[in-house]
Amino acid sequence: MKRFLYILLLLPFGVAAQNMYNVSSLLENGLIGTARYVGMGGAMSALGADLSTMGTNPAGMALFRSSDVAFTMGLDLKSNEATYEGTTLKSKDAGFFVGNTSFVFSLEGNGDKLKFLNLGIGYRRKNNLSNTFEMYGASNGYSQQYIIDNLYRAEGFDYTDPRGWMYKDFAYSWLTLLAAEAYLGDSDGNFLTYPDTTLVWYPNELGYYEEMRGGVNVVDFNISANIDDRLYLGATIGFSLVDYNRYSEYREVDDYGDIYVLENNKNLTGRGLDFKLGLICRPFKYSPFKIGFSVHTPTWYDLNEHSSATITDPDGRRFSTTDAQLYNDMLSVKSRLRSPWRFNASMSYTFGTYLALDAEYEYADYRKSQFMGRGDVEKCQNTEFGYNMEAQHIVRAGAELNIDGFALRAGYNYLSAPFKKSAYKDLYNAAITETSTEYMNYFDKNVVTLGCGWRKGPFYLDLAYMLEMQNSEFYPFDDYPYRNPSATVKHTNHSVIATVGMRF
Repeated sequence: MKRFLYILLLLPFGVAAQNMYNVSSLLENGLIGTARYVGMGGAMSALGADLSTMGTNPAGMALFRSSDVAFTMGLDLKSNEATYEGTTLKSKDAGFFVGNTSFVFSLEGNGDKLKFLNLGIGYRRKNNLSNTFEMYGASNGYSQQYIIDNLYRAEGFDYTDPRGWMYKDFAYSWLTLLAAEAYLGDSDGNFLTYPDTTLVWYPNELGYYEEMRGGVNVVDFNISANIDDRLYLGATIGFSLVDYNRYSEYREVDDYGDIYVLENNKNLTGRGLDFKLGLICRPFKYSPFKIGFSVHTPTWYDLNEHSSATITDPDGRRFSTTDAQLYNDMLSVKSRLRSPWRFNASMSYTFGTYLALDAEYEYADYRKSQFMGRGDVEKCQNTEFGYNMEAQHIVRAGAELNIDGFALRAGYNYLSAPFKKSAYKDLYNAAITETSTEYMNYFDKNVVTLGCGWRKGPFYLDLAYMLEMQNSEFYPFDDYPYRNPSATVKHTNHSVIATVGMRF
């Protein structure tokens, strides 16, 4: 009931905050880092002595006994297989990325207890969001036009004179206003449906295409201390940079061709700040067994979304929010987002210099994500996190075998689903500038990694392979409460990562 009271409260005024689905990709941490780190499945929070631990358990940097500098790059090969109403489409994407560039300066302590004091700085790719996705299939009686028509009826404006409303002063969904400007229905008294609710233009098939580029990068500053080779402490401050572009194209088709095409361009930029604290301890003096703990504060984001939308009508005429007579600018939304806290517990054991093992558990409750602000707009948007997202549980395990300077590695990750299966995008509870109706609910993810490394003198070279597998449900729109069919999607990502480094 509370959810619908918020909707009724905000209908006359519109919503100015971000939509949950537009920012959910900022909440997760990808398995991106040095090739050694990736090869062990990211399970190094208790082992330490790897530059990537700067962003996971900062205390891992305290296990360095010499200075280290490394550069990491990789290649992603992504594949998405979408099946919608019996039709299957595969889309692929490939791209190079810089995963990690980091440096640690190690200083020997001058006291009995302080063995080393280390200072680190690093750049890392937190999320690589570049991808391509496509689906197509029979409409089977469903249409995005019903969604637009429902918004139009709730908003209650005169669609026969859309320019009289003027985009810059319009307090409701611009999707409805843009559709009215294009006269997707006929011009003799009907908008999208006839009085009997049947569509003026009835689609046989519908399709969707999406291309994404960019992601989230982080610059980390770390300080760590080795106390008596028994207790390792560390702290990291991270500065996040968001730069993410998405182009999408939704179309409905009948026997004569396209009924209409809705294009959306979105650019999300911003910056964020977070802190991480960690410790590793060796509880038994003569045992290599170690346990680790770390806590990550929320990342506080300042975000700016700039977007535009274009509808092409059945006659091929294009109507855009960038039209000088309509809006004459990109649609913009500013918001402040707080991601959830993260907690990590880990343990490791080494057998001499030959075998290293690490296992860990991480927890993040995405339901606690919040748009920061005290108004009804933010309260309304924040209910979406609680209704649609889940607490995520992450398990990592990794092993490394060393023989005469050559290393073999393997790792595994399990990540529980970040979304509830019932999650959906509520356009009544979205920004007035939200002109896209699609959304995707991701399920559990499994990650398998393999790696190898070679060291000679101060130089080292590491290679890793990562296979990510995840399923999801994609909805081109949501005809609530009837719940139209979704596309079942299989996501597969093959990554090859290489790190070159030097210790001195």
